[in-house]
Amino acid sequence: MEGYLGRKHDLEGPNKKASNRSWNHLYCVLRNSELTFYKDAKNLALGVPYHGEEPLALRHAICEIAANYKKKKHVFKLRLSNGSEWLFHGKDEEEMLSWLQGVSTAINESQSIRVKAQSLPLPSVTGPDTSLGKKDKEKRFSFFPKKK
Repeated sequence: MEGYLGRKHDLEGPNKKASNRSWNHLYCVLRNSELTFYKDAKNLALGVPYHGEEPLALRHAICEIAANYKKKKHVFKLRLSNGSEWLFHGKDEEEMLSWLQGVSTAINESQSIRVKAQSLPLPSVTGPDTSLGKKDKEKRFSFFPKKK
């Protein structure tokens, strides 16, 4: 999923306001449980993220409509696991809901992948190879012949 959205960095961490809280109009790309930002589609093709920023990892994030934000319409909020919070706004309600659903799906998929990885059975640990005969073991592990 990709397209233009308004973005505002609201909180850098729990109860800590971001240093730059202005709105930016950016080209957003949602892939593999990460949200990456570009100045425009041309920079996406060149692989140059906006200001060299790292993508936002969506694992353990929370995405919801920002009902208490009154300055703009069609705004949703993304709270990351580190406590930082971002606001995004679409041009209309349809676009906002589409992004909200896409981001929420990516969050759920990232968590289900983690759960699947945790539920995989551990590889069985086998003991010493018992298929070797007794004489083979003697030959293999003994320097001296066994007295009879």
